[in-house]
Amino acid sequence: MGVYKELNEIEIDLGEFEEATFTKLEKKRVQKLVKKKLKLVKPNKGVGVAASALVIGLLVMNHQTIANTPFIAALLEDWGGTEQVDWSPYKTVIGETRTTEMGDLTLNEVIVNYDKIMISATFEKNEATAFSYRHHFSPTIIINGEKVETEGRAAQSIEQNSSMYTIYNEITLAEPVEATDFDVQITYDKIHTPQTKPLEGETLEQPWVFDIKASQLTVQNETTVHDLHETIQLQNGEKLVIDRIVTTPISTTIFYSGLSSDRSPNINLFDAEGNRYHWNSTYGDDDGTGEIRYTGASFVESELYIQVFSRFTEDDAISEKVKILN
Repeated sequence: MGVYKELNEIEIDLGEFEEATFTKLEKKRVQKLVKKKLKLVKPNKGVGVAASALVIGLLVMNHQTIANTPFIAALLEDWGGTEQVDWSPYKTVIGETRTTEMGDLTLNEVIVNYDKIMISATFEKNEATAFSYRHHFSPTIIINGEKVETEGRAAQSIEQNSSMYTIYNEITLAEPVEATDFDVQITYDKIHTPQTKPLEGETLEQPWVFDIKASQLTVQNETTVHDLHETIQLQNGEKLVIDRIVTTPISTTIFYSGLSSDRSPNINLFDAEGNRYHWNSTYGDDDGTGEIRYTGASFVESELYIQVFSRFTEDDAISEKVKILN
C-alpha cells in the first residue's frame, strides 16, 4: 500500500478544527474559480494550461491551513489522470526542498512515462515574490550527465493559498529514455510570466536544483509499442492512417498520418465495456502527421476501439468504430 493510500485512510476528527467563514470578496473569488474550473479545456501539446484551484472550504488548526501541507495537493494523478487512477507503483517520490530568494520549492514526484517526464512540485513563495497561476516554471532536464532534447512542454500552476502553489510540468523528450535506472538533474531555471516574450522564458538568477535517482522499470514492463499502419476511412473522403499506438500504465498515445492539414482529428477511445475516453493533448504537423495523447487511459493488455468524431460535437461520428487492439 502506497503512502497516499495510507493517508486517505487516516481518520480525522473534524471537531478539532475551527471553521472559518468566507468574506464577500472570498466568496466572489471562489465563484469565479468555479466557473473557470467547469470549462472544458483541451490543451495542445507544448502549451501550458493555467487554472486556479477550487477552494471548497477552509479548516484552521493552530493558525495554519491543511492546504499548507505540500503532499495534500501535489499528486500527479490529480493533474494527469482523467479517471480514478493510482500511479504509486510507477512514480519516484522525492520530498526534497530547496530555497532561493523567491521562496521554497519542494520536488514531490517524478514519473518517466515512455517519452515524457511528469513532475510535481510545491512552491511556497516569499512575501515579496510576485507569482500567480499565470506564472509557470520551465525546468531543464539532464539525464546521466547529458541535457536531453525536448519536443514539447506543458506546465500548470495551481493556487493552494495566497503563498503556496502546486507546480506541474510535463516534458516531451525527442526520444524515449532507454535506461531503466538513471540519474536526473532537474533545474528550475526558467519562468514564464504574463509579460514574458521569449518562448523559452526568462532565466532565473537563483535556480532550484535537484539531483535525484529515477527508475522506470515498472513503466517499461507494462509498455508496448504497437506498429499498426491501419487505415480508417473518414466521411469527408480522407483516409486517416494509425501508424502506431503506445500503451503504458499511465497513458495511451496515437501516432497518425495521412491527413491534408495540421489539424488533429478528434479520435475517441472506447474499451470493451463501451466506456469512452477523450484526448487531453494533441499535436499536428503541416504534413498531416501528428500524435494524440490520452493521459489516465491505460489499455495495457486490453481491447481498444477507436472512432473519429467531428471537432464541433461529440455526438457526430465521421468514421466507423474500429477495433484497433485485441
